[in-house]
Amino acid sequence: MHSSDIARLGTAALFKATDIERLAGLFRTARWQELRFQKGQLILLQGCIYTSLHILIEGNAWAEMSDEEGHCIRVETFSPVEALATAVLFSTRPVLPVTVGAQTDCRIIAFPKSEILNFCMKEQSILEACLADAGSRIQFLSERLQMMEFATLRERIVHWLIKQANKSQGSLANFNVGGPANPKRVDVRIEPSFEKLADVMGVARPSLSRELGNMRREGLIQVSGRTITVFDIEALKSVRKAEARRH
Repeated sequence: MHSSDIARLGTAALFKATDIERLAGLFRTARWQELRFQKGQLILLQGCIYTSLHILIEGNAWAEMSDEEGHCIRVETFSPVEALATAVLFSTRPVLPVTVGAQTDCRIIAFPKSEILNFCMKEQSILEACLADAGSRIQFLSERLQMMEFATLRERIVHWLIKQANKSQGSLANFNVGGPANPKRVDVRIEPSFEKLADVMGVARPSLSRELGNMRREGLIQVSGRTITVFDIEALKSVRKAEARRH
């Protein structure tokens, strides 16, 4: 494996806690396969048996779920250097629940399941990262299902912002609550990205950006980088009630 690919893989969530020299030794003795896909090509098909962990090295990809009538729902988007369907790989029935396609030209490195297990046995940090990734997937799906309760994108955004503001009472790691002059103000940090937030909301990134822009023009929020400032949480709660009455 080329040193540049080892360096890229070293930034992936599964491997970033492991020393890069240790990773290089693991990767150079492991079995792996490089896969390339052009924009628009399908990478993995819904219903296939998933036996190798695919890690996106270059490009962007999407995941869609379809029913028997051909209706498709865009579930998630992927960017470098994300692993695809880690939890499915280790399930008792590793059948992929989505179709994955190339949004742009993509390059993927795929490790057989046996190699990932070998990595986990040799490096506790990789094992912990695999377990954390599986937990994050469950949390993502739970949030996505919860969002389906709301009829409009604005309801979803407002619900999510209020939920994050409530969390700030217990932890200030990602949120800064306003001081005595404005106790209702809260800064919400978007982690890891707006793209992933759009996935949770079940919409494309441009749709999320448009609605956030509408809310900004109405004086409800301010967006600066990956931080959303809510000026008045109580006002957001009123918006949520008004949206609920409309639908």
